[in-house]
This record gives sequence, structure tokens and C-alpha cells, in this order.
Amino acid sequence: MAGDSLPDCLSRLEAAVQDPEGLSRALCCLRSRHVSRAGGAGQFRESGGLRLLMLLFTEPQNAAVVGASRRNLDLALSLLANCCLEPACRLQVRELGGIPVLVSILKSVCVDSIWNRVARALGNLALDAENSSIIHESGAISPLINVLENSKDSFCLQSCLRALRILGDSPVHRLSICEQGGLAPCVALLSSPCPALAEAAVRSVCELSRGSSLDCAERLSSAVPVLVALTGKEDAKPKMRQAAITTLCNLCGQGAMRPMLGSAGAIQLLITEARSQCKSPSRCLILVRALCLFCREAVNRVRVKEQGGLDLLMDFLRDSQYRAAHYRITAAFLHFCHDTASLILLSARGLAPLLAERLDELALATEDRGELQESHSAGAEVEDISSVSFDFPPEPKRKRQGSEGTSEDSLRSWLLSEGYICSLDDLAPEWCLDSENRSDDSSAPRPSDLALLPTTSSSCTDGDHFLSPRIKRMRLNGPSRREPRAPSSPNTSKVLSSPTSSNPCSSPMQEILGSPWPLGPRTPPPSDFWRPEFPGLLLLSCLSQLPESSSCLVSPTVLGGLLTYVTSHPHPCPRAARLLQRLTCDPACLEALIRTGGICTLRARLLLSEIPGSQNESNNRHPELAKELGHVLLRNLGIQAESPFGVGAVTHMLLSGPQSDRLQCALTLPYIYRKDSPHREQLLDVALRLVLEALLHCTDSEFPAIFFHASECLSTFLPAQTLPATLPATLGSSQRCCYTELVARGEGDVVFVLDGGEKIEGSRKEVTGGCEVFRAMLEGGYAESRQREVRVRQIPSCAFIPLLHYLHGCTEETLCPTFQGLQRPSSGNDLSQSPLGSTLAAAGRFLLPGLGDILEDIARNYLLSLDSLPSMYCFAEMHESANLRRDCCLYLLKRPHPPRQRALCLFQLCQRVQDKKRLFELLEVIVQDGSRTK
Repeated sequence: MAGDSLPDCLSRLEAAVQDPEGLSRALCCLRSRHVSRAGGAGQFRESGGLRLLMLLFTEPQNAAVVGASRRNLDLALSLLANCCLEPACRLQVRELGGIPVLVSILKSVCVDSIWNRVARALGNLALDAENSSIIHESGAISPLINVLENSKDSFCLQSCLRALRILGDSPVHRLSICEQGGLAPCVALLSSPCPALAEAAVRSVCELSRGSSLDCAERLSSAVPVLVALTGKEDAKPKMRQAAITTLCNLCGQGAMRPMLGSAGAIQLLITEARSQCKSPSRCLILVRALCLFCREAVNRVRVKEQGGLDLLMDFLRDSQYRAAHYRITAAFLHFCHDTASLILLSARGLAPLLAERLDELALATEDRGELQESHSAGAEVEDISSVSFDFPPEPKRKRQGSEGTSEDSLRSWLLSEGYICSLDDLAPEWCLDSENRSDDSSAPRPSDLALLPTTSSSCTDGDHFLSPRIKRMRLNGPSRREPRAPSSPNTSKVLSSPTSSNPCSSPMQEILGSPWPLGPRTPPPSDFWRPEFPGLLLLSCLSQLPESSSCLVSPTVLGGLLTYVTSHPHPCPRAARLLQRLTCDPACLEALIRTGGICTLRARLLLSEIPGSQNESNNRHPELAKELGHVLLRNLGIQAESPFGVGAVTHMLLSGPQSDRLQCALTLPYIYRKDSPHREQLLDVALRLVLEALLHCTDSEFPAIFFHASECLSTFLPAQTLPATLPATLGSSQRCCYTELVARGEGDVVFVLDGGEKIEGSRKEVTGGCEVFRAMLEGGYAESRQREVRVRQIPSCAFIPLLHYLHGCTEETLCPTFQGLQRPSSGNDLSQSPLGSTLAAAGRFLLPGLGDILEDIARNYLLSLDSLPSMYCFAEMHESANLRRDCCLYLLKRPHPPRQRALCLFQLCQRVQDKKRLFELLEVIVQDGSRTK
């Protein structure tokens, strides 16, 4: 319409005093056409309209014009509320002083429509944190509460509820609203028949209950049944239902409220809701927190267990999406530590492996960071004192009114009448029986932390035990009530003075009350209490006390997690080591430890610092302590195995158990029985056969853990033997080569021509005298007997030269350079491709056993290593060298090799050998002979 443009409307606002009728038209047009469209509020502000609008409330003349017409006031407040949806407008309204004006209107006007507009404007302004503080300081809360209590208009009530909800943007503001009585009208509106009003009330209560104090929570106690009923309505909107559930979760933070919430059915409601929202961790985490808090009271723990809450929490503990709540869930399970049935249920659901995996992750995380993790995990926030268990509610404070006496007054009178004190002034001013008047002990643990501590109690049956000798004498001898007291020396004054007062004691009673607390100072809990692994370790300790603890704790996962924590954590808690000791001392766990391979794992991880079956090396931060613990654990297991029960169990398992159990028992045998134990000797043959059969039938192409345990088992059966390595002889003046001397004297009468054309001179007499093959060739009826040059085929010069030196009298003892050259290792560690291997093969071909023995000694003393052993054994197997094969096996089992390298060598040997059965028969003979002759 003509004349309704933005400039025209602004001019009418500016001329409100001169043209009151045009003001109404301008306000209506601005609200419906200009400010309501997208970006209209910003354009209105930039054009100076917001400043002109605020002048209608702040300038007296303009305010009089606006106040003269209810319609104009409604339109102006509605327009202002719409503008305050934009952040820049909220800032300008604050700068122009609009907030106090709105609060004054709210206080002075009693019209529903005006209340509605003002409440909506204040709510929009409160979206800015600074504006919210100004609104609180302006005293707007009480008028808003008054509107809630007196208005009957649904829209007005909704605007007030929204304003209170937005104004509760901080704990201080929420507390202020609650202290001024803002909760009561909100709770009253929860049962409103108007769905929109009930939804607004629920959302306001939800926000005001966030982080609520005990006083606030108690004021909401009457709303609990209504909130539970609202969540069960089929026609309830999702926002309304979510707000009601969130309110119940907020109330769970107060221990005093949880018994009532449990009785009202909140636990079943939260469990049902958590199951339906489990795919959305952002929504479900608050439900998990509430369920964990419900576990702190005995009456609610029963409900949580009966309604399936433990199974649900276990599902969350398995889900990596809820990692932030894992610490809280574990701490909640800790409250079931005295409930055997619940512990059995949790154990059956697989709690122990999950806790062990958490320990493993924690140790590896600290290993990666190289520092100790913070005391609380990422998802554990600091809780208020009021959230602790309400199983033992605090005693109400006693009020001293009128002539009512207290126990403290009675004690004071008795002490005065009996002469223990001369006047009430003799009592130290800080001494008081009332717990609420005692000074706080900074060393005492916080009550919120005591929720996880096991409850202990101490008592004393003899009160005189705490009295000083002087007071005891006074009570026995009955001193005069006015007996003068000798002055105390300076040293005595220091001893008898109160710990909180510098004045010396002047009466016997001060000597009592000035002495330290008889039960000792309240010390803080152990340092490991505050660490993130404490709940898990304590739960594992509780599970170890169950009758069937072996079924849940003795598993590769649990043992692996405990061992990783003990060895890799920078500062492991001693509780983990004590738990391992408890398991090894329990006869019921012996069979399980054997069956699962736990004993072999304990020895490998603690004594050897190795992780069988893993390519990663163990990061053992505490090798000495780990070895000490490993010896203790193996000693405990040995005591169990030597008992009549243990002997029977091991024998039965080894002889008639399943094949997997028999194998594990065989691998464990040398660690649980002493070397001189008769039981070890009786079961040796069976154990050896089982271990070697397992290796014989192992077809894995990758290095399996069985080879690690098998190599350690076989080597443990034999006594360790360190054979001195013979160093190669050095070239010097004492060397002598008989072959070189003979050739130098010109006594060579035969020339051997090799395949490559090399010609090597020799003595016919020497070669025929030492070798039957050459004797037949050079002295028989063959053509070579008449030739000076004799062709020798299929033998390299590197092998024929040492053979010829040997036939001319050279040996290793003569320090012949040719034999000394055979002592040098060749590249590739393949004996068959080395000069020594070629010479050894030539010795067998020319029937020279003496030369073969010398070469085998050289191979054993100089070339045998874990790297060359597989090829050397295969060479000996190919050339039927029984002594060299035995030497290889003895070197593998008796030398103190690194465990992993020994196992890898055995695996490679089994992969390359042609006759596995023959190899294992040789190993069996070696072990049997060695274990019975040691």
C-alpha cells in the first residue's frame, strides 16, 4: 500500500507524539511486512528503526503515547520481541537500556497479552549470556514467576516458561530461579490439559533440573510420578517425552532422590529408553549415566538387576561407541561387589575379558604416550557430594532451641561436676562433638570419591585405652576436685597442647581432647584409588573370590591383559600382581591354567619377556620385578602340582584328557615339577611324545606359537650347557703345510685335472696310501694308472684342494692354512654351497671318514649357529652324517639361545627337513638321555 514503505513507517515512529494514529499503522505494518520477512530485522535495525522503537519505551512523551493505547503497546512489544531474535538487535537493545524498561513493564502491567509479549522479548534477549545476567540482576525472575502463578492465558504461560528455561543458562542462574520459587508453578503446569503448555512446562523443568541441588531436587519430588506418566503417553510428542526423561536423569544426580525415583518406575523406563536409543550414543549417554547412578543404592541395585539393567550395561561396555562411559559403567559394577549372584551373572556375561582388555589398552596407551594417564578417564567427570550412595543418609542437623539440651551439653556438665575441668573455658574452642562443627580435614577423601571405597568400620571396647596415664591415675585414685596442679614444663606443654591451638593445656580434660585422634589421622585413600584402572582391578579381585573363578578369570584374554598391564604400565598397581598370585595359589585354577596354556604364557611374559604368537616384541618396563613375580607364580604352581590333588589332576589330564589338554599339560610339565621330581620322570616319555607329535603334524606356513612353547619345553628338559667356542687359529710362523713342502721338494709325480681345467700336482704314493678310491684308480687296471695327468670329474677345486692336503698329511692340528680357510663362514649360511660343505661331500665320495670327522668338527665349532643350523642339518641328513645331525639338535636345545630365535630356528628346521619323523625321534632320544643322566 502507498505510504507503508519502511521509510514511511520509520517517519511515523519518529513522529509518534505528533501523530498517535499513524503510530498504530506503522507498528502493524512493520511487524507484519518488514520485520517478519527474512533479514527484515537487520534492515530495520540498520535503518535506525530499532533505536526509534526503543525511544517509544524510554522517552517519557513517547512512552505516554504508547501506553495510552493497549493495542499500540502490544504491537510495540511484539515488534521488539521479533527483532530480538537477531543477535545484533539483542546487543543494541542492551546498549539502549531496554532490559530494565521491559522488566518494569512486566512488574507494573497486569494484562495477559502484555505479559506474553514482555516474556517473549525477555526470553529472546536472554539468548545472549550477558543479557541473561542483566535480566537476572534487574529482578525479572520474581515477576515472571508471578505471571506463572496468576495468568490463565496459555500463550502467556508458554512464553513465561520459555523465558525461565532460557534464563536458566548457568548453575548460578538456575539456583536463583529455584530459590525464588520458580519450580513450583512449572511443576503445577506439568498436568495441564493443554499439550503445548504441558510440553513447555516439561522443557522448563528439564532445564532447571540440570545440575540441580538437593533442595531443588526435593522441590521436584512431587513431579516425578507426573514425569513418569508423561513418558508413557502414546500421544506424547518426542520433544516432550525426551525432556521428561532427561529431567528424571538429572534428578538421579541426587542420591536422596534415587530411592523415590526407583519406586516410581524410573529404572524400567530408563532401561527401555536406553535399549531403543542404543544406536545413538549422543542421546543414550545420559541414560547410561543415570543407570550407573542407580547402582549405588541397594534397593535400586535389585531393580536394575531384575529388570535387565546389568545385561544392558554389559552391552554398552562391549560397544566402542560408548567408550566415554566405560569407566562409569565399570565403577557402577563395583557396587555389586558384595552381591555374589550379580557377580556370577556379570561373570557369565563376559565381564572379566572386557576388564582385561581395558587394562591392556590402558597399558599400551601409556606406553605410546610415555607418561602416566590422568587420574580419571576421559568420560569421568567430578561429581558432587550429593550424588553418593543414599544407603546411609546423613543424620539431620540438631537445632538447639530453648532449654533443650544436647549430648554435648550433658558431657560438658558432667566433666565440670566431676572435676575434670575447672570451667567451660578449659575446653578448646575448636573441640566439639557435633560432626557439623568439626573443622574439615583436608587429608580426608571427598565424599563423592568414597562412593567407590569399600565400607569399613572400627570400634573400641575400652574407653580407657585412649586416656593418658595421668588421667588414668586420676580416675583410679579419685583426686580432689580442687587439687592444685603442678605447672607444666615447656616440653610438656608442647606435648599436651591441642593440635589446633598453640595454648598449653591447663586441665586433665584438655590433655585428653588435645591428644591425637585415637584411631589415627584420617589418611587419604591409597594413590591407586584415583587411577582409571582401579574399578576394573577391584572387580577382577571380586570375581576371583567367586567359587568358580577359574571359568571367568583363567583365560588367554584375562591373563594377557593382566600381564600386559604388569609389564608395560609405567606404574602398575600391586593389586594386579596380587590377583595373579591368588589365581596361582588356588587349586581350583590349576587345571584351567594348564588347559588354557596360562602357565606357559606366565613364564614367557614374565621370565622371558616374550609374547608367544606375536610378531611384536614385548615392552617390559620392569624386567627384574617381572622375573621376581614370575618365579613366585611358578613356585606357587609347583606347590599345587606336587600336592596329591595336583599329581592326580596332571596325570589324568596328560594321559586321558582331550588332545588339546594333553598337549598343554605336556608343554607345562617341566615348569610345574622340579628337575628331580619323580612325577616328572614318570610322565616324561608321554609328554615328549605329545609335544613332538604336535610339531610333526603342524602344517602352518607362518610361525605359530606352538613352536615357541615346544622349543622352550624341550630345552628346559635338558640341563643348560654353554659349550666354549673354539676361535680360529691365527696364521703365524708355527704353521706347517705338508702338501706345500712336498711339492716344493719336487716329489709330485701325478697331476689331477679338474672340470674347470685346473691342474693340481700331487704324490701318487701319498694319495694311494690314504684313499682306497685313488688306490684303485692309480694302481689298478685302469688307464689312469699309466697316466701322469689324471682327470677328476664333478668336484670343485675348493673341495679337492683340502682333500688333497689331507691325503698329504695336512690336518687342522698342523695349522694348515687350507684347513683354517674352511673355518670362515660363507655368505648365506648354506653349508652345501660353502667350501666346507663341498669338501665334506667329497670326503664321503672318496670314502675318507677321518677327513669327514675333521670337517664336522670344524662345522660344529666354527660355523654352527641358529641361522646356519637348518641348512647344516639338511646337509647332514642328505649325506647321512649322524654325528652332525645330533650336534645340530644338541646345539639347538642345550645352548642358552634367545627364546624367540630358538623357536624360529626349530620352525625353519621343520619346514626344510626331509624326514620329520627321523628328526623328532632324534630329539626324543636326546631329551630322554639328557634328562636321565643329568
